[in-house]
Amino acid sequence: MTGQGVIRQFLISAPKLGLAAALVLVAGCGKTAEKPAPGKTAAGAPPLIALVRAADWMGSEWSEDAIKVGLQEMNLEEGKDFQIKVSSAQGDLANLPSLLDAAVDAKAAVIVTLQDATLQAAVQRVKNVPIVFHVLSDPFAAGAGTSDSNHLANVTGVYSPGFGDPEQMRRLELIKRVVPKAKKVGILFSPGEPLSVSLKDKMAESAKKVGLSVESAPINNVSEGTDATNALIAKKVDAIEIYGNAAHSAFESIIQVAKAAKVPVFSPSPFEVMKGATAAFYPDFQEGGAVAGKMIGRILKGESPATIPFYRLETTKTKMAGEDQAAPAAPAAKQ
Repeated sequence: MTGQGVIRQFLISAPKLGLAAALVLVAGCGKTAEKPAPGKTAAGAPPLIALVRAADWMGSEWSEDAIKVGLQEMNLEEGKDFQIKVSSAQGDLANLPSLLDAAVDAKAAVIVTLQDATLQAAVQRVKNVPIVFHVLSDPFAAGAGTSDSNHLANVTGVYSPGFGDPEQMRRLELIKRVVPKAKKVGILFSPGEPLSVSLKDKMAESAKKVGLSVESAPINNVSEGTDATNALIAKKVDAIEIYGNAAHSAFESIIQVAKAAKVPVFSPSPFEVMKGATAAFYPDFQEGGAVAGKMIGRILKGESPATIPFYRLETTKTKMAGEDQAAPAAPAAKQ
């Protein structure tokens, strides 16, 4: 039947249907509901990848840039097949829940949780949106699963136990290599972060095995960096190590005090070496970011996180002050 014939039929039926009902039916005649294209929002925008980080002590080479490498290897193009939005709690972990809620409200197709504290908050709050974690040490402590293949149905990602050094022994070896006469190591840590406390305790245990003593000082927020570092300096430490997002957020004040006292600072972040730290031992999170990007790509193409095992990152690196400050491009993602 032609469009005009359909309209005539509805008008004939109007007395039975009621004029208002007939007009509604006529208004919809000849039109079909417009559905968004696969992978697009109703407005036509590409799927949103929401990156949420606890603090900003890593560079984009570890997060956005490396993740984009993996997405490109999945033949996905930014602006066409996905868009990325980054938000940060800037070391104030109380802000993480609201950032995650905002990502959910924005209809994110995937939420990328950067750092352990972010994943822990996401496991508690995000139940129906795929989560891919990255720049992470222990997803199991965050409640994401019990093994690489047995995990929450909406969660997968990349992790490196102990940030590449489960017992923190290799960090101590680096300190002794750089400061041969070191007898006492100072640790700045974030007491409100279980991972920070755990790494601090492991370093203290391992230090005894290599003849080093340890002093520690807590940093709960960025404003405590100066006092905490001065407290360690007063105890005559020969080197300082940093653990925890709140502590890393205070890096500028830490390095200022330490440099004035001529005490070298060590870090799990090469980006802090670029800002004055003496050396860093860290996992190759550029490699890990590319792997995470491929995981995200698989999810955007319809695969469930439940079928994607966690990826344990084994590759580690060391960066010393004075080395080339330009970080290398992220490598190709592993399958």
